[in-house]
Amino acid sequence: MRRSNSFRSITLILGFFFATAARAQSQTDEIGPLPTALSPEQLQSLTQLSPAAIPESPRLRVRRRLPRPPLLLSPEELSYRDTVRKLGVNPHRFVHCDLPNGKVRTGVITSIRDEGFELKDGILFSKWILYSELKAAPRPVPAVGTRIGHGFKWAGFVTGCVVVAPLALIFYPLIAAGVIQD
Repeated sequence: MRRSNSFRSITLILGFFFATAARAQSQTDEIGPLPTALSPEQLQSLTQLSPAAIPESPRLRVRRRLPRPPLLLSPEELSYRDTVRKLGVNPHRFVHCDLPNGKVRTGVITSIRDEGFELKDGILFSKWILYSELKAAPRPVPAVGTRIGHGFKWAGFVTGCVVVAPLALIFYPLIAAGVIQD
């Protein structure tokens, strides 16, 4: 009876794993209990060797967090934070953020903290904005053009993946076989 190469390969790999697992098992009489503490005789012999060799009882290290410095925001920045918290309740609401350099960023608020918030203004990337970087309070907008633009970007991304996937399926075996050099 003739068997395929893939069947032989799978049988060989499974045999290898079973043989490795069988050799890795220890007999029960080979494994004994490990000492967890030193006996008084062992401690006595250690003190005779060297006084520095006496083991100390293990101490648990406790990590302490340093206190966070109080966040000092101006009254204007506090009003920005309150506005962002009100707008951030709806994860699908687009907002305009005016920055001091004249740029206006439009996106969705994804996370809010005491010092700033994260604005997702693309299909993949986000921008962290501090309240001190705002020129004016963020305002909600319908952002129809932004939604359409994001839709086109996603459509282009998916189309690119659909085009590249068959090419990868064709060229990868050729590269792996060495027909095409890297």
